[in-house]
Amino acid sequence: MKIKIISISLLLFLLIGMLLKPQKNEIIINKDISSNIVAMQISEFEIRHESYIEKNYWENEHKDIIAKKLNKYLGSTLKGKGEYIASYSISVGMDPYLATAVILQETGCYWTCSYLTRVCNNVGGNKGNPGCNGGSYRKFDNIETGIKFSINKLNSYYQKGLTTAKEINPKYAQDKTWYKKVNNYIEKLKNA
Repeated sequence: MKIKIISISLLLFLLIGMLLKPQKNEIIINKDISSNIVAMQISEFEIRHESYIEKNYWENEHKDIIAKKLNKYLGSTLKGKGEYIASYSISVGMDPYLATAVILQETGCYWTCSYLTRVCNNVGGNKGNPGCNGGSYRKFDNIETGIKFSINKLNSYYQKGLTTAKEINPKYAQDKTWYKKVNNYIEKLKNA
């Protein structure tokens, strides 16, 4: 009787062992498949995340932080446009501080925006058609379009390697000290 019980126990043990072994392999295989799926998902996230980082950061500073700093100095017609300026500048690969500093220098929007900005949505003193009130300065349909045009104009210099106000000065402004005024704004904006 003892031998029968031991034999049956041993047989059950082997049978249970055989039944468990394939399940264990299945678990391992599933775990490997799951790991690969998780790894693929992480890779896809990293790709999306890199894109997110590229479009939301400038020199390790998030665009929301930059926008808050910009908004501290944008008054009158440009009040609250810091996020728009930061987002658009970063999206085209332009330094948002430089773009905003030039806009401030050209518009006076640190205090009260110029007539061109208030009436014609012209934030860069840009000439061209359609003219504003019959003049040679360009009129834009809205302030966002004026901001984009101004940033794109600056970015054309920026993309040619002219990445500082001093380098842009000879191409952009007749005033030889223009870059110093722009740099003063950059300093204020960065330290806001």
